[in-house]
Amino acid sequence: MSKEKKHALSEAEGLIPELRFPEFENDGEWEEKALGEVAPLQRGFDLPVDNIIVGDYPVVFSNGILKFHNEYKVKGPGVVTGRSGTIGRVTFIERDFWPHNTSLWVTDFCDNSPLFIFYYYVFIGLEQFGTGSGVPTLNRNDVHRHKILVPNSIHEQQKIASCLSSLDELIAAHNDKLQALETHKKGLMQNLFPHPSASSGSGTVAEPVEAKVPKFRFPEFEGDGEWKEKVLSDIANYENGKAHEKDIDKDGDYIVVNSKFISTDGEVAKYSNTAYCLAEKGDVLMVLSDVPNGRAIAKCFYVNEENKYTVNQRICKITSFDSDNLFLYYIMNRNPYFLSFDDGVKQTNLRNDDVQSFPFLIPVDIKEQQKIATCLSALDELITAQTEKIEQLQMHKKGLMQGLFPKIV
Repeated sequence: MSKEKKHALSEAEGLIPELRFPEFENDGEWEEKALGEVAPLQRGFDLPVDNIIVGDYPVVFSNGILKFHNEYKVKGPGVVTGRSGTIGRVTFIERDFWPHNTSLWVTDFCDNSPLFIFYYYVFIGLEQFGTGSGVPTLNRNDVHRHKILVPNSIHEQQKIASCLSSLDELIAAHNDKLQALETHKKGLMQNLFPHPSASSGSGTVAEPVEAKVPKFRFPEFEGDGEWKEKVLSDIANYENGKAHEKDIDKDGDYIVVNSKFISTDGEVAKYSNTAYCLAEKGDVLMVLSDVPNGRAIAKCFYVNEENKYTVNQRICKITSFDSDNLFLYYIMNRNPYFLSFDDGVKQTNLRNDDVQSFPFLIPVDIKEQQKIATCLSALDELITAQTEKIEQLQMHKKGLMQGLFPKIV
């Protein structure tokens, strides 16, 4: 059989990867092995986490590094994954560490590249070996029996690992940038809106005094005086959403705005051909009901298109008649006033009166409202673009791994 025909057969059978670095193209087929032959997993060790003496050595649990100890149990580098509870997450440790008994670990890589094995674990998805109807459990014997293909050259393993590691570093850098943008937005909002400050009274307990001007103000509005006290009913109309559950149609013309839609930033959507409560451009839609300590309560959605959204029950529609719509969105979204109704014990249900009585401060000049809203909206666009960039990089990594690792067929 010719070399070209054998190469084509090997590629068709999955014995070599779809993508291969040029210097290894003539290195032949990858070798089939059981995972237990290249990275035998061991069970982690007990450690009373409440009595950990803080040190430099990472303690690795099923869901990653959570604590640091002044002692280590095994010499690094190592790969750790969950044995019970959280399974499927894989952590690479370059230094000496303590694998907790909720984890499985390996430091004996049988002359293979540790980082290459780490990425192989990520690629195959260890969650597929989970068992148990209650707390998920990973059976290491099932993992050990799983067949993989490994290049004989340690240099090829290292090249693949280095490539993926560089991409992970790029993703981490973009995540840092996203976090910096989100932190900047949080700080900006604290300065653009007035907040209570401690009184200067002589009492032992300082009473909060409501500041009526923000810490930071755009120069053209510095002489405009204090913001005015309002409640929501002074400037906006309130309307409860209507039930659409019996009229859901995956091919519907309208997006049904429910708590799942708002809490997932629009990623989970249902549709309907009937708009029982049509939202207009500029409306603010807010979640009225959520479980204790839920992250959806009082989360808002700003309507930026006409004839696209219809409002479901347990969502309210706020239509401003005396303020900038986008400014109102930024004032209302997860405002501490609304969050104070959540006692952390029972389900929170915001009532009509609760919402319409929402107190806040607002600049008299609508141009100042618009300037603040535009500033924050521009920052939100940067955050959205950065989030999309990270998602694209993660998709690129997924596709790259599918090309770099052959599957046994």
